[in-house]
Amino acid sequence: MSMFSSCEVCGDQSSGKHYGVSCCDGCSCFFKRSVRKGNSYACIAIKGNCIVDKARRNWCPFCRFQRCLAVGMNVAAVQDERGPRTQQSTAVYRYSRRTAPQTVVAATGNGAQALHFQILAQILVTCLRQAMANEHFSSLERPQQDAILQVVWSEIFILRASHWSLDISAMIDACGDDQLKRLIYEAQQLRADVLELNFLETLILCRKELALSADYAIILATHSNGALMSLARYTLHQSNYLRFGQLLLGLRQLCLRRFDCALSCMFRTVVRDILKTL
Repeated sequence: MSMFSSCEVCGDQSSGKHYGVSCCDGCSCFFKRSVRKGNSYACIAIKGNCIVDKARRNWCPFCRFQRCLAVGMNVAAVQDERGPRTQQSTAVYRYSRRTAPQTVVAATGNGAQALHFQILAQILVTCLRQAMANEHFSSLERPQQDAILQVVWSEIFILRASHWSLDISAMIDACGDDQLKRLIYEAQQLRADVLELNFLETLILCRKELALSADYAIILATHSNGALMSLARYTLHQSNYLRFGQLLLGLRQLCLRRFDCALSCMFRTVVRDILKTL
């Protein structure tokens, strides 16, 4: 058995030693990217004690990076590689540093909401990354993916943030955006389980009206119809005959009100840049 059997950061299968620590390729690339770009993270749960394992390592970049440092990953080893470096931080960090003080903090006189903005930005990045890993959506070419995500990103954000695995309600409240709070609350009332969330996400992502070509319109319609059929069968199997309609009505409300909060206005102009980093 290999002495590098598990990643010291997340517990996944190790691929060997990277920056002085036995870890997987995912954590190695995450650490290298974070150091080279000078990324600044904030804990999505604010407490700084999120679980970092194979299933949840992408949820909180702050805690994952802290875990990398805690197990002894060497920052200097990344810098000594002299690999390609960017002159800019990630789009989220640049945007939160440039825009948040002007749009949010000015109204409060303190930096607390800037921190919440940055955390929400990191949650948005995670939601977009999850969307790109969607079984059907991931089969599309990148230009088509980007074209769709630039339109539906806020729906994906609300759907996923409202069903976040960690309790982020206090952070949502602290943002002081009543419209955002209402959207999150209404989406929470769906109480969708993991499978239902995946079906709803596919319905958001696979809209034929967002196709870049006639061929893509056919593909997206096929994926959308498949998700509808799967969701209908799943809810009927649960013997909840109203569930299918309730979920579709909830999804319709989410789509109709996707720009109905100040946070959407702030993120809307930077989504294109975020997608370039994914």
